[in-house]
Amino acid sequence: MRFLRRRHMPLRLAVVGSAFVLFLFILQRDVSSREQATEKPWLKSLVSQKDHVLDLMLGAVNNLKDSIPKLQIRAPEPQGTLVSTKKSCLPGFYAPSELKPFWERPPQNPNSPGADGKAFQKNEWTALETQEKEEGYKKHCFNAFASDRISLQRALGPDTRPPE
Repeated sequence: MRFLRRRHMPLRLAVVGSAFVLFLFILQRDVSSREQATEKPWLKSLVSQKDHVLDLMLGAVNNLKDSIPKLQIRAPEPQGTLVSTKKSCLPGFYAPSELKPFWERPPQNPNSPGADGKAFQKNEWTALETQEKEEGYKKHCFNAFASDRISLQRALGPDTRPPE
């Protein structure tokens, strides 16, 4: 009964703590040996996919230094405005000539890639096109090949917003 005295409290705490740590160590070792024996094949495929995605992302991050704009030393030069700045009408009232667009839209081809909100689909790829697509994925993490082929002036299809 000498061991249960109050002055032996730090010693008792050390013995109980070491027994607990030893128990946790044995438990962890037993669980890890079981996991290695029953490793699942789907887990290996997930790890390989994760490594592939990480490689893509690291490649994109490394390519960011190419796309960072260079610092401009001089003051920016003002661009000439093509729009007339004189206002001949009161606010809210406009002449028909002022309501016309500045540039006429080029003729639309409904069969062009991405027209009318349709997806860009290409069934047959040449080796050069495939290489350009893969480089776009590697550098920008998206299909830059398709993005370059879709017209900026394409029609996006009918307006699906509810009427006001």
